[in-house]
Amino acid sequence: MRFLYKREFLKRFDSYHQAIQELIIKTDQQIKEYLMTGLAPYGLRVRKIGPKTFEARVSDRIRVVWVKEKELVSFVLLGDHDEVRRFIKQI
Repeated sequence: MRFLYKREFLKRFDSYHQAIQELIIKTDQQIKEYLMTGLAPYGLRVRKIGPKTFEARVSDRIRVVWVKEKELVSFVLLGDHDEVRRFIKQI
């Protein structure tokens, strides 16, 4: 499986403080493990939000959104609830 990080995702990652970045990295590792094994820790709270689009929780306020197509997983959004809603409307 290949993983791709969109430019907007990386820009947003860079904008967070180091402590939040560490949480995001941990969540990223948990998402990859989930994609490989199908098992996710409860706190990750993976949710399908579109036909090929999924969301996971970094913290109470921050979410990660990715799109899975066959063997390619694209991390497309890192943001709050409102940003995820706007993204879903664009799908």
